[in-house]
Amino acid sequence: MNRITRCPSCTTVYQLGDAHLQAAKGWLRCGACNHVFDSTGLVLRWSPTLAEPVRSPDFVPLPDAPDAGALSTTQALQEAPDAVADSAERIALDDFLKKKEDHHKPVQTRHAQAELAAFESALSSFKSEPWVMEPSEQTEKVTAPAASKTWLAAWGLLSLGLLLVLHLAYLQRDAIVAAWPASEPAVRQVCQSLGCEISPLRDAEGVVIDSSSLVQRSEDHVLTWSVRNTTRSVLGMTALELSLMDPQGKLVLRTVLLPAQTGAPPTLSPGQSWSGSLKVQVSPELVFTDYRLLSFYP
Repeated sequence: MNRITRCPSCTTVYQLGDAHLQAAKGWLRCGACNHVFDSTGLVLRWSPTLAEPVRSPDFVPLPDAPDAGALSTTQALQEAPDAVADSAERIALDDFLKKKEDHHKPVQTRHAQAELAAFESALSSFKSEPWVMEPSEQTEKVTAPAASKTWLAAWGLLSLGLLLVLHLAYLQRDAIVAAWPASEPAVRQVCQSLGCEISPLRDAEGVVIDSSSLVQRSEDHVLTWSVRNTTRSVLGMTALELSLMDPQGKLVLRTVLLPAQTGAPPTLSPGQSWSGSLKVQVSPELVFTDYRLLSFYP
Protein backbone atom coordinates (compact mmCIF):
# COMPACT_ATOMS: atom_id res chain seq x y z
CA MET A 1 0.00 0.00 0.00
CA ASN A 2 1.20 3.51 -0.76
CA ARG A 3 1.75 6.03 2.01
CA ILE A 4 2.03 9.79 2.23
CA THR A 5 4.12 12.06 4.43
CA ARG A 6 4.74 15.78 4.83
CA CYS A 7 8.09 17.61 5.23
CA PRO A 8 8.10 19.32 8.67
CA SER A 9 10.24 22.16 7.28
CA CYS A 10 8.43 23.26 4.09
CA THR A 11 5.16 21.24 4.57
CA THR A 12 5.47 19.63 1.13
CA VAL A 13 3.41 16.39 0.87
CA TYR A 14 4.97 13.31 -0.81
CA GLN A 15 3.77 9.83 -1.78
CA LEU A 16 6.08 6.89 -1.06
CA GLY A 17 6.00 3.11 -0.77
CA ASP A 18 6.64 0.67 2.06
CA ALA A 19 9.82 -0.62 0.41
CA HIS A 20 11.25 2.89 0.35
CA LEU A 21 10.50 3.42 4.03
CA GLN A 22 12.02 0.10 5.02
CA ALA A 23 15.21 0.73 3.01
CA ALA A 24 15.65 4.22 4.51
CA LYS A 25 14.67 3.02 8.02
CA GLY A 26 12.19 5.87 8.29
CA TRP A 27 14.66 8.66 7.38
CA LEU A 28 13.70 10.84 4.41
CA ARG A 29 15.11 13.86 2.56
CA CYS A 30 12.75 16.54 1.21
CA GLY A 31 13.12 17.05 -2.54
CA ALA A 32 12.04 20.71 -2.28
CA CYS A 33 14.16 22.05 0.60
CA ASN A 34 16.65 19.12 1.11
CA HIS A 35 15.63 18.86 4.77
CA VAL A 36 16.41 15.46 6.33
CA PHE A 37 13.81 14.27 8.86
CA ASP A 38 12.56 11.16 10.66
CA SER A 39 9.20 10.15 9.23
CA THR A 40 8.13 8.27 12.33
CA GLY A 41 4.61 9.44 13.17
CA LEU A 42 4.39 11.49 9.97
CA VAL A 43 3.31 8.68 7.60
CA LEU A 44 -0.29 7.83 6.73
CA ARG A 45 -1.69 5.11 4.55
CA TRP A 46 -3.13 6.29 1.27
CA SER A 47 -5.06 4.59 -1.52
CA PRO A 48 -6.19 6.11 -4.81
CA THR A 49 -9.74 5.10 -3.94
CA LEU A 50 -9.65 7.51 -0.98
CA ALA A 51 -9.35 10.46 -3.32
CA GLU A 52 -12.61 9.56 -5.05
CA PRO A 53 -15.87 10.65 -3.42
CA VAL A 54 -17.77 7.85 -1.71
CA ARG A 55 -21.28 7.43 -2.94
CA SER A 56 -23.89 6.56 -0.39
CA PRO A 57 -25.92 3.44 -1.23
CA ASP A 58 -29.41 3.83 -2.52
CA PHE A 59 -31.86 2.31 -0.12
CA VAL A 60 -35.06 0.73 -1.57
CA PRO A 61 -37.93 0.25 0.82
CA LEU A 62 -38.91 -3.41 1.16
CA PRO A 63 -42.37 -4.78 1.93
CA ASP A 64 -43.10 -5.36 5.54
CA ALA A 65 -41.59 -8.60 6.66
CA PRO A 66 -40.93 -9.83 10.11
CA ASP A 67 -37.18 -10.37 9.50
CA ALA A 68 -36.49 -7.46 7.10
CA GLY A 69 -35.13 -5.14 9.83
CA ALA A 70 -32.95 -7.89 11.24
CA LEU A 71 -31.56 -8.74 7.80
CA SER A 72 -30.81 -5.07 7.02
CA THR A 73 -29.08 -4.61 10.37
CA THR A 74 -27.04 -7.77 9.94
CA GLN A 75 -25.98 -6.85 6.40
CA ALA A 76 -25.09 -3.29 7.52
CA LEU A 77 -22.96 -4.64 10.37
CA GLN A 78 -21.12 -6.91 7.93
CA GLU A 79 -20.34 -3.97 5.58
CA ALA A 80 -19.71 -1.42 8.35
CA PRO A 81 -16.04 -2.24 9.13
CA ASP A 82 -14.82 -1.42 5.61
CA ALA A 83 -16.86 1.77 5.37
CA VAL A 84 -15.82 2.90 8.85
CA ALA A 85 -12.15 2.16 8.03
CA ASP A 86 -12.36 4.11 4.77
CA SER A 87 -14.05 7.03 6.52
CA ALA A 88 -11.46 7.00 9.32
CA GLU A 89 -8.57 7.03 6.84
CA ARG A 90 -10.20 9.84 4.87
CA ILE A 91 -10.74 11.92 8.03
CA ALA A 92 -7.15 11.30 9.14
CA LEU A 93 -5.88 12.38 5.73
CA ASP A 94 -7.95 15.58 5.84
CA ASP A 95 -6.63 16.39 9.31
CA PHE A 96 -3.08 15.67 8.14
CA LEU A 97 -3.39 18.06 5.19
CA LYS A 98 -5.08 20.76 7.29
CA LYS A 99 -2.01 20.91 9.53
CA LYS A 100 -0.27 22.81 6.69
CA GLU A 101 -2.70 25.70 7.15
CA ASP A 102 -2.40 25.66 10.93
CA HIS A 103 1.40 25.56 10.68
CA HIS A 104 1.62 29.28 9.77
CA LYS A 105 -0.91 30.63 12.29
CA PRO A 106 0.71 33.08 14.74
CA VAL A 107 0.84 31.92 18.33
CA GLN A 108 0.50 34.51 21.03
CA THR A 109 0.89 33.71 24.66
CA ARG A 110 0.32 35.66 27.80
CA HIS A 111 4.02 35.55 28.50
CA ALA A 112 4.87 37.27 25.18
CA GLN A 113 2.20 39.89 25.76
CA ALA A 114 3.55 40.57 29.23
CA GLU A 115 7.11 40.99 27.92
CA LEU A 116 5.89 43.37 25.19
CA ALA A 117 4.01 45.48 27.73
CA ALA A 118 7.06 45.63 30.00
CA PHE A 119 9.29 46.68 27.09
CA GLU A 120 6.88 49.47 26.06
CA SER A 121 6.72 50.69 29.65
CA ALA A 122 10.50 50.76 29.96
CA LEU A 123 10.84 52.50 26.62
CA SER A 124 8.44 55.27 27.62
CA SER A 125 10.43 55.93 30.81
CA PHE A 126 13.57 56.92 28.90
CA LYS A 127 14.21 60.63 28.23
CA SER A 128 15.58 61.83 24.92
CA GLU A 129 18.95 63.46 25.56
CA PRO A 130 21.57 64.58 23.05
CA TRP A 131 24.34 62.05 22.65
CA VAL A 132 27.83 63.51 22.62
CA MET A 133 30.70 61.39 21.41
CA GLU A 134 33.90 62.05 23.30
CA PRO A 135 37.10 60.73 21.76
CA SER A 136 38.99 58.34 23.93
CA GLU A 137 42.67 58.68 24.73
CA GLN A 138 43.51 55.79 22.44
CA THR A 139 41.61 57.44 19.57
CA GLU A 140 43.47 60.71 20.13
CA LYS A 141 46.80 58.89 20.18
CA VAL A 142 45.97 57.17 16.88
CA THR A 143 44.57 60.35 15.24
CA ALA A 144 47.52 62.57 16.14
CA PRO A 145 50.19 60.54 14.27
CA ALA A 146 47.87 60.15 11.28
CA ALA A 147 47.27 63.91 11.12
CA SER A 148 50.98 64.66 11.44
CA LYS A 149 51.76 62.21 8.64
CA THR A 150 49.14 63.89 6.46
CA TRP A 151 50.63 67.33 7.08
CA LEU A 152 54.14 66.06 6.39
CA ALA A 153 53.00 64.52 3.12
CA ALA A 154 51.24 67.76 2.13
CA TRP A 155 54.30 69.88 2.96
CA GLY A 156 56.52 67.46 1.07
CA LEU A 157 54.35 67.67 -2.05
CA LEU A 158 54.18 71.47 -1.78
CA SER A 159 57.96 71.76 -1.41
CA LEU A 160 58.52 69.42 -4.34
CA GLY A 161 56.17 71.44 -6.53
CA LEU A 162 57.88 74.70 -5.52
CA LEU A 163 61.31 73.29 -6.32
CA LEU A 164 60.05 72.13 -9.71
CA VAL A 165 58.69 75.60 -10.50
CA LEU A 166 61.97 77.25 -9.45
CA HIS A 167 63.97 74.83 -11.58
CA LEU A 168 61.82 75.56 -14.63
CA ALA A 169 62.17 79.31 -13.98
CA TYR A 170 65.96 78.91 -13.80
CA LEU A 171 66.07 77.09 -17.12
CA GLN A 172 63.71 79.56 -18.81
CA ARG A 173 65.17 82.74 -17.26
CA ASP A 174 66.06 84.17 -20.67
CA ALA A 175 62.53 83.63 -21.98
CA ILE A 176 61.04 85.19 -18.84
CA VAL A 177 63.13 88.35 -19.23
CA ALA A 178 62.30 88.52 -22.93
CA ALA A 179 58.56 88.19 -22.29
CA TRP A 180 58.54 90.56 -19.27
CA PRO A 181 61.37 93.08 -19.57
CA ALA A 182 60.38 94.67 -16.25
CA SER A 183 61.46 91.50 -14.46
CA GLU A 184 65.05 91.77 -15.68
CA PRO A 185 66.46 93.59 -12.59
CA ALA A 186 65.02 91.02 -10.18
CA VAL A 187 66.14 88.10 -12.32
CA ARG A 188 69.66 89.55 -12.62
CA GLN A 189 69.86 89.94 -8.86
CA VAL A 190 68.87 86.31 -8.34
CA CYS A 191 71.36 85.20 -10.99
CA GLN A 192 74.17 87.05 -9.23
CA SER A 193 73.57 85.02 -6.07
CA LEU A 194 73.30 81.77 -8.05
CA GLY A 195 76.24 82.49 -10.36
CA CYS A 196 74.25 82.40 -13.59
CA GLU A 197 73.94 84.82 -16.48
CA ILE A 198 71.05 86.23 -18.47
CA SER A 199 71.39 86.10 -22.23
CA PRO A 200 69.02 87.63 -24.76
CA LEU A 201 66.47 85.22 -26.16
CA ARG A 202 67.42 83.75 -29.50
CA ASP A 203 65.06 83.12 -32.39
CA ALA A 204 66.76 82.93 -35.77
CA GLU A 205 63.46 82.85 -37.64
CA GLY A 206 62.21 85.89 -35.72
CA VAL A 207 64.99 88.18 -37.03
CA VAL A 208 64.66 88.70 -40.79
CA ILE A 209 66.63 90.73 -43.33
CA ASP A 210 64.29 93.23 -44.95
CA SER A 211 66.80 94.53 -47.53
CA SER A 212 70.51 94.40 -48.43
CA SER A 213 72.92 95.61 -51.12
CA LEU A 214 76.62 95.27 -52.05
CA VAL A 215 77.94 98.16 -54.12
CA GLN A 216 81.51 98.71 -55.38
CA ARG A 217 83.03 102.12 -54.66
CA SER A 218 86.55 102.72 -55.95
CA GLU A 219 88.60 99.87 -54.61
CA ASP A 220 86.20 98.79 -51.83
CA HIS A 221 82.69 97.43 -51.65
CA VAL A 222 80.01 98.78 -49.32
CA LEU A 223 77.51 96.36 -47.79
CA THR A 224 74.25 97.78 -46.43
CA TRP A 225 71.39 95.86 -44.80
CA SER A 226 68.31 96.21 -42.63
CA VAL A 227 67.08 93.62 -40.10
CA ARG A 228 63.80 93.52 -38.16
CA ASN A 229 62.41 91.65 -35.13
CA THR A 230 59.11 90.07 -36.17
CA THR A 231 58.23 88.54 -32.76
CA ARG A 232 56.59 89.95 -29.62
CA SER A 233 59.65 89.29 -27.45
CA VAL A 234 63.03 90.94 -27.07
CA LEU A 235 65.54 89.01 -29.18
CA GLY A 236 69.30 89.03 -29.31
CA MET A 237 70.93 90.53 -32.37
CA THR A 238 72.03 88.00 -34.97
CA ALA A 239 75.31 87.76 -36.85
CA LEU A 240 75.57 88.06 -40.64
CA GLU A 241 77.12 85.64 -43.11
CA LEU A 242 78.32 87.16 -46.40
CA SER A 243 79.04 84.77 -49.29
CA LEU A 244 80.54 85.82 -52.68
CA MET A 245 79.98 83.59 -55.75
CA ASP A 246 81.50 83.45 -59.25
CA PRO A 247 79.55 83.42 -62.54
CA GLN A 248 79.09 79.63 -62.25
CA GLY A 249 77.50 80.02 -58.80
CA LYS A 250 80.49 78.57 -56.95
CA LEU A 251 81.49 79.99 -53.60
CA VAL A 252 84.67 82.08 -53.77
CA LEU A 253 84.55 83.89 -50.40
CA ARG A 254 82.66 83.58 -47.11
CA THR A 255 82.94 85.81 -44.08
CA VAL A 256 81.02 86.21 -40.79
CA LEU A 257 80.16 89.65 -39.41
CA LEU A 258 79.47 89.67 -35.65
CA PRO A 259 77.29 92.36 -34.01
CA ALA A 260 80.39 93.85 -32.37
CA GLN A 261 81.99 94.33 -35.83
CA THR A 262 78.91 95.90 -37.39
CA GLY A 263 78.07 98.17 -34.46
CA ALA A 264 74.62 96.59 -34.04
CA PRO A 265 72.76 96.75 -30.70
CA PRO A 266 72.83 93.59 -28.53
CA THR A 267 69.04 93.18 -28.65
CA LEU A 268 66.04 94.04 -30.78
CA SER A 269 62.73 95.01 -29.23
CA PRO A 270 59.49 93.55 -30.60
CA GLY A 271 58.97 94.98 -34.12
CA GLN A 272 62.23 96.97 -34.03
CA SER A 273 64.25 97.44 -37.25
CA TRP A 274 67.92 98.29 -37.51
CA SER A 275 69.99 99.24 -40.56
CA GLY A 276 73.77 99.03 -40.91
CA SER A 277 76.54 99.44 -43.43
CA LEU A 278 80.11 98.15 -43.65
CA LYS A 279 83.04 98.39 -46.05
CA VAL A 280 84.18 95.05 -47.41
CA GLN A 281 87.66 94.76 -48.88
CA VAL A 282 87.91 92.26 -51.73
CA SER A 283 91.13 91.29 -53.51
CA PRO A 284 91.30 92.54 -57.12
CA GLU A 285 92.20 89.06 -58.30
CA LEU A 286 88.94 87.70 -56.84
CA VAL A 287 86.18 87.73 -59.40
CA PHE A 288 82.58 87.42 -58.24
CA THR A 289 79.27 88.30 -59.76
CA ASP A 290 76.77 87.64 -56.96
CA TYR A 291 76.50 87.59 -53.18
CA ARG A 292 74.30 86.11 -50.45
CA LEU A 293 73.58 87.50 -46.97
CA LEU A 294 72.18 85.34 -44.15
CA SER A 295 71.14 86.12 -40.57
CA PHE A 296 72.03 83.50 -37.92
CA TYR A 297 73.20 82.95 -34.35
CA PRO A 298 76.78 81.75 -34.13
